[in-house]
Amino acid sequence: MGIWSAYFFCKLFLYWTRHIEFHVLPNLAFALFLIVPLGPRWLRIARQVIAIAVGIALLYDDAWLPPASQALAKLPALLEFDAPYLFELLGRFISGRTILALALIVAAHELLRRKLRMSTFALIGILSVPLTGMLHAPEPTPSTGAVSAAADATAQNAPVALTPQALDATLRRFHETEANRRVQFSPVDADGPPFDIVLLHTCSLAWDDLDYAGLREHPLLKRFDLVFDNFNAAASYSGPAAIRLLRGACGQAPHAKLYDRPDPGCQLMRQLERAGFAPQWQMNHDGAFGGFAETVRDHLGVAADFTRLSGGEVTQRAFDGSPVYDDYDVLSRWWAERAKNPAAHVALYYSGISLHDGNRAIGARPSSNQEYFRLRVQRYLDDAQRFVHLLEQSGRRVIVALVPEHGAAVRGDRVQISGLREIPNAAISLVPVGVALIEPGRSPPASPLRIDAPTSFLALSQLLARLVADSPFAEGHQPLPGYAADLPQTAFVSENENTVVMRVGERYMMRTPDGSWSRYEGDAP
Repeated sequence: MGIWSAYFFCKLFLYWTRHIEFHVLPNLAFALFLIVPLGPRWLRIARQVIAIAVGIALLYDDAWLPPASQALAKLPALLEFDAPYLFELLGRFISGRTILALALIVAAHELLRRKLRMSTFALIGILSVPLTGMLHAPEPTPSTGAVSAAADATAQNAPVALTPQALDATLRRFHETEANRRVQFSPVDADGPPFDIVLLHTCSLAWDDLDYAGLREHPLLKRFDLVFDNFNAAASYSGPAAIRLLRGACGQAPHAKLYDRPDPGCQLMRQLERAGFAPQWQMNHDGAFGGFAETVRDHLGVAADFTRLSGGEVTQRAFDGSPVYDDYDVLSRWWAERAKNPAAHVALYYSGISLHDGNRAIGARPSSNQEYFRLRVQRYLDDAQRFVHLLEQSGRRVIVALVPEHGAAVRGDRVQISGLREIPNAAISLVPVGVALIEPGRSPPASPLRIDAPTSFLALSQLLARLVADSPFAEGHQPLPGYAADLPQTAFVSENENTVVMRVGERYMMRTPDGSWSRYEGDAP
């Protein structure tokens, strides 16, 4: 086996330290392929050439990485990343300490292989994996659980068999039910007090990220009148996330149908326009990467376009080198222009990427992505709070909704490194959504009204529809709990192109691109 014994020792070390998985049968077959004695020199050379390709493929398969087909499909996008960001991503896959440990393993192998038959120890190590897996196996999965993926959370106590067939059927029923759900908007009262709606759709901010940054108690989150504690953004990339919000007047569609021609009745901005709001769109970036601006334009449902900034304050450079403008600068400049607009009601869709992974500060940058993320979250929340204060001082009435696209995965787990969002797990998909009601003379609440039930965009759309139909700024309006009563609930199902994560009882079950189901073990101890 020669040096290939060191290959297996290194992989076994990575497995035991939970850096990778280890599929026993393919690795055992590969080891036996390497052990079989061959006579002619050309056969031994040919085997080494084949072994290099097989060894790389096996390592990739054992690593918690997207399927090779998905990785190749994303290669054009990766090539748009600048070199510093690519090197940073590479460094997240394996730490310097782990590299040192692997180097020591290789060195020890070279010292010992002259006296010991290392291939025997490699085979023993491979065969020990099933035993160690049994010793450290997670609790057995029961045949039934509590929570169906039916759209209404009232049905979540129905038992669900955790077989692949049953999980597929549960997911199918979820999508069938969601396909029939929608929110109807009534016209705003033309004689009532004028007010605007501002949707702050920011990239990369989940509850888990707030906890990591130690900012769950930021004053902005306490300023909101209402906070959704269990809101599922249902996606982990910006394009699908934007579509899900912009089509939030209908139930949750499968990822495969997101790019179909949208139903006009599902388009939130179109519904707001029909209700009497002049639609507007603004961003703090150019929207070029991944065709994001085109995606928004295709699904906005209204004739609005964002203003390309000139002379704005650039605070960061994105991972592709494009400028990222200061959120407060963009929003305050938009507000100054809005004040000149005679429209009684305006609805703004704002896209911000200040928290996107890979952004670099203009000037200096902290030593790590995690440290820099903390600083960026602090600045973003401070900027959003400044904007809310600006609205409060303006004397106008505004409904502001903070709606993160998805999380940043800044913490990462043993399945996905920090920043990787191929699997839309709960740490990425559960985001803090807050709604603030701003009007002259109105004092912020002592504490927000909390919505703990599982919700998604349908609940936010329903809340907005109620606020439009029965203005919270009109005399004699109902208390806020009345607007929030019995909002539609949505079970947790989050999707990317080929991966689904669905909550079943206290577990999160994952369907991988090959169609198989397993428990998501990313957060397992």
